[in-house]
Amino acid sequence: MKNIILFSLLSTIYISCNSPKASNNNDSLQVAKLAIEETQKNDSLDLDIDLLALKAKGLLKNTQLITVKNDPVYHKTKKFNAIPLKDILEKYTFIEKFNPADIKVVFECEDGYKPEMPLEKLLSTKVFLAINDANAPKGLDWEQIFKDGHEMKAAPFYVVYTDVSSENIDYKWPYNLVKIHFAPLHENDAALKPKEESALAGYDLFKNRCQTCHSINKIGGKMGPELNFPKSVTEYWKVDDLKAFIQNPASYRNDVKMPTLGIKANEAEEIVKYLRYMSGNKL
Repeated sequence: MKNIILFSLLSTIYISCNSPKASNNNDSLQVAKLAIEETQKNDSLDLDIDLLALKAKGLLKNTQLITVKNDPVYHKTKKFNAIPLKDILEKYTFIEKFNPADIKVVFECEDGYKPEMPLEKLLSTKVFLAINDANAPKGLDWEQIFKDGHEMKAAPFYVVYTDVSSENIDYKWPYNLVKIHFAPLHENDAALKPKEESALAGYDLFKNRCQTCHSINKIGGKMGPELNFPKSVTEYWKVDDLKAFIQNPASYRNDVKMPTLGIKANEAEEIVKYLRYMSGNKL
């Protein structure tokens, strides 16, 4: 009886999300929260995928050989033994119960890198979970990665696409991946989205380019430092230096791990505007 009620509720939610009337961000957030809360009550469904646990159970062996042209991490054509990510999501999570437009996918990497993207966008592609590198030297699972002079670890898993341009920053290619989980698409809007229009452009840039590595008020990646709590970076960096650092970190620090992201001067200025706005909105 419980499962029937749950299915009925989720079906109602899904239909309401797909009705002709468009919902705003608050509506989408509430729908996603309610659906997730109900899903958590059902032990047969999950919000998280522990990829290492699946591998340990022998559940990631049914791979296929795929080719990725102009791989953005290795910067060349690569071949991987991989599994369609959609198959993994459908088999081990609840995604068929939800409207993908209300949900986001959060990728968690060992090194603290934490990119995220809308589930709807992810499912629209030919996306794969690379289990190992078919081009790796004999005896190894992965070819080494060198990024801005640093050796990076691809293992244990890498998300790749066969139909997406590596230049499209809306699609995330996380390597060193260990977990995947789901959350409401707009869950952090109230905490991070500025109420002042002048800071909105910087917010969008920060969310797409910076939040994967840096957190604001403890929300975001952990690969780089927190930028707002307890002190905002704008309170101890000169603004002009901060803008220049964002554009070219290596010009300020020897052996810096932060990559040059191709951020333009006007974009860096917008990001700093957002950081200054958030300095007045700490935890």
